[in-house]
Amino acid sequence: MTDKKRIAYLDIARGIGMILVVMGHVEYVNSTLRQFISAFHMPLFFLISGILIWEKQEEKRQLQELIKHKLHSIMIPYAVFSLLSFLMEGSRIAIKGLTEWPIVFRQLYQSLCLQGVSTLWFLPALFMSELLFIGIRKKTKTGWTIAIVSAILVIVVYLNTLEKAVYQSHTQSLAWGLLHDVLSMVLRNLFCVVFVAGGYYLRRYILHRLQKIWQKFSCLVAFVILTALSIPMNWGVDLRYMNLGEPLFYLAGAFCGSMMILYLSLLLAAVPIKAFVAPLEFYGRNSLIIMVTHMDFRVLYCSIRLAGLVQGVWSHQGLFCCCILIFVFLIEIPIILFINRYMPMILGRKHKIS
Repeated sequence: MTDKKRIAYLDIARGIGMILVVMGHVEYVNSTLRQFISAFHMPLFFLISGILIWEKQEEKRQLQELIKHKLHSIMIPYAVFSLLSFLMEGSRIAIKGLTEWPIVFRQLYQSLCLQGVSTLWFLPALFMSELLFIGIRKKTKTGWTIAIVSAILVIVVYLNTLEKAVYQSHTQSLAWGLLHDVLSMVLRNLFCVVFVAGGYYLRRYILHRLQKIWQKFSCLVAFVILTALSIPMNWGVDLRYMNLGEPLFYLAGAFCGSMMILYLSLLLAAVPIKAFVAPLEFYGRNSLIIMVTHMDFRVLYCSIRLAGLVQGVWSHQGLFCCCILIFVFLIEIPIILFINRYMPMILGRKHKIS
């Protein structure tokens, strides 16, 4: 999608989503707030993908063409950044003379089996869930598509509960640990189809039916309330590890929280002063780079160290956390500009984007 065809509110939503992702990885942020964020910040990105599938009518394109496109745009970055992460970790251990090679080789196995290391789990999940939904959508009418996705949801929830119960009794077994990586990856990727489908049908039937500002604002308020009510009923959830708690409450919190961000983004996109939302759009356009670099490439670590200098002058926990976020996104700017200017191919792109 070229810049001229970009959808502003979705870039804004991804920009907000990346702020939430980084906040979720800052251990100094209040634990209750981090638990609240983790209930919907990753489902948001899958919903956005579903919305884009509808916007670009991808189910009408040739499946072979789509697979090729998504291999370039999703799995090439996964392969490149997985390799870089492995090399960086291996170099650190070799230079320091540590004895952590078994951990590194486990990470290599997780990369190869598409479990993914750190934030990189997101990319195979996005690749497989998008293609599976598109494949279902191409072959079935709306009613059957919804029925099949619902059946996938029920089966995955059951098998996830069963797999976790079995794994808990074999945690010391290396073979079961390796099998667990594969099974949890498959179940997670299947589960994410529900969010991709949700985004597709929300865009098709609901999201743009309300055109007036006051209507969108009313929806925003409603989803803020629903999110605040639903998420505290199901603490400790995490999509990466398929810790769903009560699945129905998890889905309610994930969808309500995501809709809250989407309606907020629709309102922000209508703000006449574009400079106000330009940073969110910039980071949203480059969310993939931030997603794969802020953890494993020491951006967050350096930001915490820099924020510590501020805390030395003015000791305040809230200020410390805000400074961490500010430094992360400031450090990401030259990384984004460098990759887009000189290395767009590692993102599966032929041309740079601004």
